[in-house]
Amino acid sequence: MSFSLQVASGDLVLSGSQMGIVYGANKLNQDLTLWLAERYGIDKSHPTMGSYFENYIGSFINNSTQAMIYNEAMRVLNNYQSVQGQAFQQTPQLFSLAELLYAINSVNVSITYDVVTVAVSVANAQGQTTTITTTSSAS
Repeated sequence: MSFSLQVASGDLVLSGSQMGIVYGANKLNQDLTLWLAERYGIDKSHPTMGSYFENYIGSFINNSTQAMIYNEAMRVLNNYQSVQGQAFQQTPQLFSLAELLYAINSVNVSITYDVVTVAVSVANAQGQTTTITTTSSAS
């Protein structure tokens, strides 16, 4: 089973004198939250991580804007699934079914003035579903 350091409000979480750790479904949820919220290319260790949601703030909003944001969310989710699939092929024993992104159930986009909200519903390989919501704004 793989793990990640636990993050809350952009900071690492301490658990007593140790760093907080997330596993399984919680790891999948945290990973997707970070991949969707992070600006694309900002992490030098993971250059394909992140989204371009911020690029849509402050521009002319119409039906095609919503479609472009939807497509960007799908690109991020498919990219995550691809990276995860490659790692799984190399070392499957490191993964639990709970942390594997199995299905993308829905992507809902909401745009209000200078705020873009994206809610994605996904299922892991154990059949558990979760919804991740990320918001980008001008401020």
